Amino acid sequence: MRSILGSFIVIFLLGSSAKAETYSIDPTYTGDTVYFNSTARLEFVGGKTQNVTGMFTFDADTPESSISGLLAVDLRTLKTGIATRDRLMRDNHLHTEKYPFAYFEVDSLVPVISLKVADSIYTARVMGKFYIHGVYREIEAELTIVRSSAGSESESIKVRAKFAIKLDEFKIPRPRALFLKLAETIEVVAVFRGFSAAPLEQIELPDWKKLD
Repeated sequence: MRSILGSFIVIFLLGSSAKAETYSIDPTYTGDTVYFNSTARLEFVGGKTQNVTGMFTFDADTPESSISGLLAVDLRTLKTGIATRDRLMRDNHLHTEKYPFAYFEVDSLVPVISLKVADSIYTARVMGKFYIHGVYREIEAELTIVRSSAGSESESIKVRAKFAIKLDEFKIPRPRALFLKLAETIEVVAVFRGFSAAPLEQIELPDWKKLD
């Protein structure tokens, strides 16, 4: 197991005296949500959970080398709107009794792609690793980041991150029943806020197999 301090990702402006900051997701804040969306041929299946934890760090002086972080999502709380479908998804496909969490670890900006800034809104693509169902793969994610103030002693960052995964590439069996129809590609969208004054949490990444 590896101990990682960080979270999903953040890019922000620190003013004239740039330095690395650590931002943590506040469990009392109810706006953090991760969506798993599937557009199948005959129907749309969407699931979401608000059980998200994580932290992130960033140094504006060296964004290419200083970006790091981790987001952990409790898949046991994933809801699709139908209780029977939720249970089958957890038990027969995600196998959450054995693999209760999914993780996204951020490594760096995508090479050659620079950070774009418009006022306090930042956009970028990052390289990272997505862990789910006992394995992980390297992926790219699109980010939109907004810096704001949460009070005189606390900065906050709102992040929207999006990427896509293929179920077969993560060894996740696709549901075959009509009411469990899923497309091969799943879009993952995470919307969350981090606070500089929130308590830091230690998260351990599982020692799962890397898939090419």
